[in-house]
Amino acid sequence: MRISLRNRALNSSVLALALTATAQADPLPEHEAQRKQTQQAYDVGNWPQVISSASAILQANPKDNIALHLRGSARIESGIQMMDTAIIREGITDTREAISAATTPDFNYYLPYLYGMTNLTKIEQQPDHARVTVEIAGQLLLQSGITAEQKANVLYQRGLAYSSMKQTAEAIQDLKAAVTANPKHIAAYLAIAEIHAEAGQGEQSLLAYADAIRAFPDEPLVYNNQGMQLQKMGRYNEALKAFSTALQKNPQFHLAMTNRGFTWLEGGRPAEAEKDFTASLQMSPQPAVMTLRGNARLLQGRWQEALADYEAVIKASPNDYIAHSDAGFARFFGRDYAGALKEFNEVVRIQPQARFINPWRCLTLIKLGRTAEAAGIAQASRQKTEAQRDWVDYVILFHVGDVTGEELMTRIERTNRDVQTAQLCEARYFIAEQLLSKGQSQQAGTSYQQAVQTGAKQLSAWRGARYALGKFE
Repeated sequence: MRISLRNRALNSSVLALALTATAQADPLPEHEAQRKQTQQAYDVGNWPQVISSASAILQANPKDNIALHLRGSARIESGIQMMDTAIIREGITDTREAISAATTPDFNYYLPYLYGMTNLTKIEQQPDHARVTVEIAGQLLLQSGITAEQKANVLYQRGLAYSSMKQTAEAIQDLKAAVTANPKHIAAYLAIAEIHAEAGQGEQSLLAYADAIRAFPDEPLVYNNQGMQLQKMGRYNEALKAFSTALQKNPQFHLAMTNRGFTWLEGGRPAEAEKDFTASLQMSPQPAVMTLRGNARLLQGRWQEALADYEAVIKASPNDYIAHSDAGFARFFGRDYAGALKEFNEVVRIQPQARFINPWRCLTLIKLGRTAEAAGIAQASRQKTEAQRDWVDYVILFHVGDVTGEELMTRIERTNRDVQTAQLCEARYFIAEQLLSKGQSQQAGTSYQQAVQTGAKQLSAWRGARYALGKFE
């Protein structure tokens, strides 16, 4: 979903006025059962249900502060999930009205409001929103009678605001103060670790997770998040241990099961990864995990089973162009070129800007003997000047014979190491495919090997080379 940048930050002076209740409208007793149902939906994160139920209450009593608070909180959470600033702003408006409508505003009414403002900064990259959070949080901290728990919650929100403005030191200071005020504030512990990680301070992040584990030795989420950080740092064995500990604490924690599977996958153990993804799917069916299991099966040479997973994702989301591309690659590696072409064409239909698929479409057409159609794809690249062409253009032109293998190799990026590795893998794979079509199987085998040796495991070209060599993990 596109993010609208048209709306500017809400005026901080207006927000400050919201701290004083102006209108008086207590909830009506006859709506108590509806409010209870709305709260129950909120507790399980059913945001659409919260919004619907709260809206029904507000139709009868527009100043029901509890319904306004719940609907505002749900709109903010929903807007963050969808990266939709308009919905977040609706939630902020609701929370402001909840504060104004209450005879004596609940202190917690301010928290989703601060959270919403901070997330506007994260999405829109406009620090003015977070500055409002910092200003209002400062006012709240000065209120007389503030409890330790309330102080911790406000410090936590201000810490997140500082973090969204890239003020790491101030963020960590507030979050540590939150932990001091409330030693059981698990969100603050985890935020300290996450902010260190975002700042590229991996070791400090792990130290923060160690603190969190000491404070919450039986909480599986802490071990899960520690494992994610270890996985990002390439410390796979330690990550696996962390995820396994999380699962010991809660055997039905499907996120930890998925994360352990992903770590197996990254570490080159797709069979173990498949087992964990299957277990995770049994706990909580999710398209993303289905895709990961398909990838694990593909790496083991079982393209038909991988295809079944990708097609299940397509059935659930017919316009998921990434799922169509995954299905296309599975069919291509299985030499079902007609089926692969159908999927690749779907990618272009759904997402015309997905140019990465065009070299594969071109090659697939050539394998099917439809060279005129391949030339049609190449026409756009042929019409470009030398300066206008990119890597995709040169691969396409290589397929149709306008560029030699030697010339393709000279077009590989030389300054960015990661891009260079990826393009070298693709070049070696596509050169191998052309050599094979000419009957030069020995030279093709060497080129496939060179593609594999790049270690670019994230690329379809790398997987294709493994299929061509009959070598699987």
